[in-house]
Amino acid sequence: MPEDKIKKSLRYSIYDGAAFAAMDGMTASFMTPFAIALNASVSMIAALTYVPQLVGAFIQLFAAKIVEIVKDRRKILVAGSLFHAILWLPLLLIPYASPSQKYLLILYVALQTAFAQLINPVWNSLMGDIVPKYERGRFFGLRNKVIGASSFIAALSAGLLLNYLSPKHPFLGFTILFSIAFIARLLSAFFKGMMDNPMPDLEHAEKFSLFDFVKRMDKTNYGHFVVYVVLFKFATYIAAPFFAVYMLKNLGFTYLQFTIIIAAELIASFIAMGIWGRMIDEKGTKFVLYISGMLTPLIPFLWLFSSNFYYLILVEIFAGLSWAGFNLSSSNFIFDAVKPENRVRCIAYYKFFEGLAIVIGAASGGLLIGHMPKWVFVSSILLAFLVSGILRLAASLVLLPTLKEARLIELDMGHSFFKKFLTIRPSEGIVFEVVGKYKKIREKVRKAGTYLKFDKQKLVESNQNEYSRKLMKFIDKNITPKKEQHDITDMHEIEHITEEIEKGKRRK
Repeated sequence: MPEDKIKKSLRYSIYDGAAFAAMDGMTASFMTPFAIALNASVSMIAALTYVPQLVGAFIQLFAAKIVEIVKDRRKILVAGSLFHAILWLPLLLIPYASPSQKYLLILYVALQTAFAQLINPVWNSLMGDIVPKYERGRFFGLRNKVIGASSFIAALSAGLLLNYLSPKHPFLGFTILFSIAFIARLLSAFFKGMMDNPMPDLEHAEKFSLFDFVKRMDKTNYGHFVVYVVLFKFATYIAAPFFAVYMLKNLGFTYLQFTIIIAAELIASFIAMGIWGRMIDEKGTKFVLYISGMLTPLIPFLWLFSSNFYYLILVEIFAGLSWAGFNLSSSNFIFDAVKPENRVRCIAYYKFFEGLAIVIGAASGGLLIGHMPKWVFVSSILLAFLVSGILRLAASLVLLPTLKEARLIELDMGHSFFKKFLTIRPSEGIVFEVVGKYKKIREKVRKAGTYLKFDKQKLVESNQNEYSRKLMKFIDKNITPKKEQHDITDMHEIEHITEEIEKGKRRK
């Protein structure tokens, strides 16, 4: 794709993200307050999370088939965004047309989620083809910073509006919010339509079923990643739907206090996103996923110690920092670990299981809060927080070590006239790179042009397991890819490399 088209598409993608974030900031954190204003029970609030996610999970399974039929991913994205926008209109009418029929809220949110989830794997597939491979951390870090800023402004404005209007007009503020969300989603659809539209590589796409995907889960790095995130999300959503309930009902916070706590998380996320993005490009997605995967389980534990408003602001700042790293690294991991032609199908299956995990998690949290005794806590909601934190931490401790870096990895093998590196690329196998310390040497190496091919899988499956194990255990560091490359064909060469690695490590 020409560079000017890439830049234009990336720019429109940022505009699309900003418009979507304006919609999301105006509504996502305020759907539970809207349900509370409609006198919804705790079980209904739980259902407001898990029913839409259940519908969204199953609709994902049709994403790959729709792309095969339509072929034009941009049309799918624009149409999905338009239908999503239209569904804000009946939502804003619920309090006036049928306030007693509050269960319609679940229906409309479920339909919205269906369209949003349907376009999710399609969008990821398109962006994976547009964003340059080794700029993903930087670009998505920048895009997410813009999204964070837009979300912050929208959420703060929404909270102030509700805080001002709710005492006299309980539903007027929500009507305004949903109207703005409708307009913002229309703008999001418009900017999606302005992006470039490379045709998907359907000819080389592997057509494997959901059952085949499950069978191979334990054999692939991506499968391990899916299992980890699914279990982590299950643990997260045992508590996630009830933070707003706890603040507004149990602690009696005003809409303004509720908004300030949300804003604190958004600001922290905005600040952290660029830092995490650079760290991903420099050290790899696994590195950031590991750190953030160990930090985010601490969030529900911190809610147990105090209900002080200012303390909870600090807790949510920590939450914003942690979740920014987790969300950015997990989304980048998908791009790195999956072949471009298989992205729609792999992401759809991943999102299907993620949706089921959210459904089961939210339903479990609702049952836990409704039926478990309070014990030492003032509220049974805090019990859900405790269980959520324990299960998140268990998932990270057990499953994070099973993941391998899916990006380019570099190993420094001692110091010599040449600087030598061994790299592994997901689609290229093992590559031996020689980078001269001086420009003339680099030029000679480039002109020599010794390109030998060695497949990573053959290395792992060969009889030389001793050498492969020695080699693979050092693979833990990510670098930039702009280096002359020489592939390896001879196992004696690999033996020599492992010896040099060990010598270099001993000298350090």
